[in-house]
Amino acid sequence: MIEKPGVVIQVEDQFALVQTLSDSSCQHCVNQQGCGMANLTSMLKPKYGTVKVVNQLAAQVGDQVIIGLEENALLKTSLVFYLLPLLGLFSGAIGYEWVVVMMQWPELEILTIIASLLGLWMGLLQAQRINAKISKDTRYYPVILKKFVLEKCN
Repeated sequence: MIEKPGVVIQVEDQFALVQTLSDSSCQHCVNQQGCGMANLTSMLKPKYGTVKVVNQLAAQVGDQVIIGLEENALLKTSLVFYLLPLLGLFSGAIGYEWVVVMMQWPELEILTIIASLLGLWMGLLQAQRINAKISKDTRYYPVILKKFVLEKCN
């Protein structure tokens, strides 16, 4: 389970919007003064992010929470959104090259590029269709694992 702290900023039915603090890109380096990636991230990346989560603990606006996402859900969605377009790209190029060999057509590189881009586009469309189904399935949403209250220090 991947966990992250945040603050509830809005509640809608069974969902809540949780504002989380963005992490640095690496998290391995304590001294980030000499790291170009940390400097670039701090300039380009917003400091806070907003995540739609399943509000199974009935958290209210202002509550500090720990949200969690199953690694399995992250893995499945990552495979869909990265692998399908890549498979489409390669399938388009390889499919066109196979047709050229089978039909004994002259090989034109520009047509291979067009076929691979067409395959990429088809992969992206399929990923978009799957996203429409996944976005309705709460198993792929992060959930609120626990609410906690920070004690004030005087």
